[in-house]
Amino acid sequence: MPQRDGAVTMTAPAGRTWWHSVSSTRTYEQCPRRYWYSYVAKVPAERHVPRAWRIGSAVHAALEAAYRHRAARPDAPLADALPYALDALGSAWEELELPHADGSAGRAASWVTHSLQRDVLATSTVLGVEQPLRDELSSGHRIIGFVDLLLDRDERTIEVVDHKVTRRQVTPDDLAEDLQLNVYGALVRRRWPDRDRVRATLHYPVAPAAVTVTLTEDSMAAARDHLAVVARRASGDPTFEAVPDRHCNHCPWRPRCPAG
Repeated sequence: MPQRDGAVTMTAPAGRTWWHSVSSTRTYEQCPRRYWYSYVAKVPAERHVPRAWRIGSAVHAALEAAYRHRAARPDAPLADALPYALDALGSAWEELELPHADGSAGRAASWVTHSLQRDVLATSTVLGVEQPLRDELSSGHRIIGFVDLLLDRDERTIEVVDHKVTRRQVTPDDLAEDLQLNVYGALVRRRWPDRDRVRATLHYPVAPAAVTVTLTEDSMAAARDHLAVVARRASGDPTFEAVPDRHCNHCPWRPRCPAG
């Protein structure tokens, strides 16, 4: 375990498989010490999760239930999945200890209801829900991503969907450069090499609305290469120096970090 006033020496169990993701990449780029706590030492983080994040998790659970139901019944209207979605929303709401008196439960239910009734994604064949996708780089590093929803659009096209429980929507230009969705696109191309077109969509159930772009081979390759570079840096880092900044204010390992 690291000392409060010293550098950290990386020690990993022999034979351990290292997986790198967009989340771990962003964490390492923000602060290598935080990366060490989270992904190397796996130190448990005791913290209060903001209410907005928990509401987002509950809505995700509802959408996951709806699209799993649709995957099992591809000929049924998406609205038929609404009872399963609302049941999952209620269960997640209780599990995440979210309030009922402030009206947020009703608002979340309306977001899920409107999104599914309107089928803003024009849902086609569902290839995967919370789908894990993996790849091994030439360096031996392994990358992984979990996609909220994968849709089979046609014989050439697979669509990667990420649910965002927020009112603020990105522009198509920003979406085209999004690291996470481009990494997902690269993983899709590896998994389904016969599909030469990957679309990326951010689904906003709060609106409800969706923003969609077609990813380019260059942007997907650049995202994959970026993960590879950071993976090499992280796996070869002997000290994991802390990088103090404003992110320290909400870091769950701040009390035990020398920079804290």
